Amino acid sequence: MIKKTSLAVAALAVLTGCGNAQAGGEPKAGASATPGTATVDKKLQMESVQADCMKQKGFKYVAYVPPEEKKTAAEIKRDNGDYQEMRKHREKYGFEVFAEFVYPGEVGISKEEAKIDKDPNTKITRDLSTAQYKAYRKSLEACFSRAAKQVLGKTVTQRMDIYNQFAKAKKLMVAREMDGDQRLVALASSMADCLRGKGYTVTKTAPRDISMGVHDTINDTMSRIGAKQEGIAWEPGSKSIIQANLTAAQAKPYLQKEIKAALDDLECGKDFYPAYNPKDLKINNTLFAEYALR
Repeated sequence: MIKKTSLAVAALAVLTGCGNAQAGGEPKAGASATPGTATVDKKLQMESVQADCMKQKGFKYVAYVPPEEKKTAAEIKRDNGDYQEMRKHREKYGFEVFAEFVYPGEVGISKEEAKIDKDPNTKITRDLSTAQYKAYRKSLEACFSRAAKQVLGKTVTQRMDIYNQFAKAKKLMVAREMDGDQRLVALASSMADCLRGKGYTVTKTAPRDISMGVHDTINDTMSRIGAKQEGIAWEPGSKSIIQANLTAAQAKPYLQKEIKAALDDLECGKDFYPAYNPKDLKINNTLFAEYALR
């Protein structure tokens, strides 16, 4: 049977580093960075179309939108680049890569899995045989495509396409609104010099690249372990992240190294992140509403 977590892993990889949805506009200090009304309405419409479509195909599907998660003041500050709150978080979780094995359900893929388990459709699929599950998934992809076209005006053939379209749209917006911001470019260049001084290899210094540069090296470590466990080929720098399977004890040494890297990254980006994160959040706000994500 196809693992239910595979899409969550892929989707999280696409959305890594994203802020939290708040439909449209510049994030306000102290505001709750949660999905706006327009985004929630689109999600409800998407679910309704999928439920009707699945019923027509002879399958049971419950229209379900997870309850809105309220962000804490600390989370909102982190999303806007607050140094003290980012430091507190990174001192425990690093970039949230290996921390999910040490603190299951608190961050990363394991947290996404917990959300999946609350979806009533998860139980429906668990009760299906392998053949039934494959037929169910094929029909659900077709129904998602119908919903995406009808509600969002997007042409997709499978659910992952919407995440890929989001990623491409974000790349264009980042290039236009961040890479052209001379202040951000200067701050990113200074951050790159600082990281090199700490022994990190930095080849790309555009704002988006520098914001994820050290983080991506930790993702590469995860993928290297995952690829070895799965017995598959993987090349450093690949956009795909191969999830490893580790115990807490096995993950702790990797998390310790990750935390050091995350704190080095933060120290070098002390001036960069307060300027970068709000702009990144604004872009995410716009795109999350357009693609009904988060």
